[in-house]
Formats: sequence, C-alpha cells, structure tokens
Amino acid sequence: MLNLRQLEIFREVIRCQTTVGAAEALAISQPAVSNAIRQIEAQLGLPLFDRVGNRLVPTDEAQEVMRGSEPIFSLYRAFSQKLKDLRDTRTGSLRVLSTPALANALVPRALKAFLSSRPDMHVFFDVRRTPGVVEGVETGFADVGFSLAPQQRAGIEASPISVGQMVCVCPPDHPLADRSEISARDLADYPLIGFEPGTPLGVALHQGFWTPALQERTMIETRYSSTACLLAESGVGIAVVDSFAVVGGRYQLAARPLSPRVPIEAFALTARHQPMKRVVRAFLREVQAEAARAEHAYKP
Repeated sequence: MLNLRQLEIFREVIRCQTTVGAAEALAISQPAVSNAIRQIEAQLGLPLFDRVGNRLVPTDEAQEVMRGSEPIFSLYRAFSQKLKDLRDTRTGSLRVLSTPALANALVPRALKAFLSSRPDMHVFFDVRRTPGVVEGVETGFADVGFSLAPQQRAGIEASPISVGQMVCVCPPDHPLADRSEISARDLADYPLIGFEPGTPLGVALHQGFWTPALQERTMIETRYSSTACLLAESGVGIAVVDSFAVVGGRYQLAARPLSPRVPIEAFALTARHQPMKRVVRAFLREVQAEAARAEHAYKP
C-alpha cells in the first residue's frame, strides 16, 4: 500500500519528469526522490518510468496510477484548506442567523467592518424569528445567531454581547426631538406605535414604562422595530424601539432615551458542546465593537 508521501513524490516526478526537478519542488534531496520511486516500483511490481535522455517519461501504468490518485489529492487539498480556515480568520466561511431586531442595523454594520479586511471570506446571512435562529444554531446550520431574549435550550450557549435600551423615535421636527429624554407623561398626548404583546420588546416596555394610559394611545401594534421606525418616519405616530434598530442613523428620525431607562439585552447564540471557530470569535469582536458604539450614543 502506497502512503500519501510516496504518491506526492510520484506525482511530482510525473509533473517535472526529472528527479532533480521533483526534489527542488518538494524541498527534499534528489536521492530521496530516486529511492522513493524505486520503492514504489518494487511495491507495485512494475516499472513506472522510461528514461529518455535526461527525462523520466511515465509509462501507461504510471498514468493510470496518476489518474487514480487524483481523487485522493482532491480530498487532501480540501482538507488542507479546511485546516487553514480553522487557523486563519481571514479566509473560509461563516454562517450567521439573526432576529429582525438585530439584523436591522447592528449585525449588517458589524459584517461590513468584518469583511472590510477579509475579501476572501464567504458569509451566509439570513433573518429569522427567534425559534428559527435557535434551531439553526442548535442543528449546526449556522455558526452563530443573534437574538433578544432567546429561548432556553440545553444545546445553546447564550452569551450577552451588549445591553442597549429602548428609545423614543420621532421626526426631527417633532416637539419631542427637543427633549434630552422622554418620560411616559411626555408621550401621553401623541398617537403611539406599540409592540404586539408577548414580543421581547413588548415585554421589556411593559415592565415599568408602558402604562395603561399609553396603551390607550396606541394606534398601531407591530412586531418589529424596523416596522415601527418606518411608521414613525411616515408620521403615523411616535414609536419606542430598541437602540440597536437606529444604529448609524438609518432612518430620518430623532432618537431619545427613555426616563426611566428601559434596558434591552442582545445575545450571541452558539452551540454549547462544540468548540467555537476562530472566525466566529473574530466576528463576535466586531459585533461587540459595533454594539459598544451604539451604547455610547445613548449614555446619559
């Protein structure tokens, strides 16, 4: 049975047609190449090269061995690339899932920064509701997921990456835009855009800020901050959304923190019983850096 090193030397001799050339290509001595060829021929029991002048011309049998070895080396090259990807965070692939709240601005901005120095990286990015994100990470479909208030699952590690806060958004020329922070009383005279009951953002708001009086002023309920921002931008009403949604000024809206503050936490989801890939760690650092910039924008 030929080993991988013997096949590698054999293939290089066919490519170079001299033992000297093969030795230089493989960074080994010429006698080592000659010895390897003799050993291969002895193991197979047939000659593999005809000497024509200074050249070693492969026989028909050698060409057959060469063709048969190609699938082996294709797998070897793919495996070598896989090992390189594990070591090098600048190449390879990354599969990311996110809930709409974090996919609206935070994750895309982190991806932009991440890919700016990694032109050879291939990324798959999809937006799903929290159960879909959790399932994707748990089954290995995704390397990492992002969510607010993720479900508790035995196979999922939920690591906090940032604590944002709920903010009031309104058109820049609205009277509320002149305030440094917004209380429930400040919102009492305006039509409001709220969240569907049971959503993470709706639950966060109803824990101490969203009073029955504000509920009465709620004209529209929605599930996602991006939808609430678009409605507020069109003048339908005033919205209270998570600060992650308004990172980078995507909407033509003024954003003001609430009083009292209503925190909202973002989590990175990874598979609990699998080692985290280096490329995932590198991406998480970009997400945390982007989240820190978002947090700073709404510090009191």
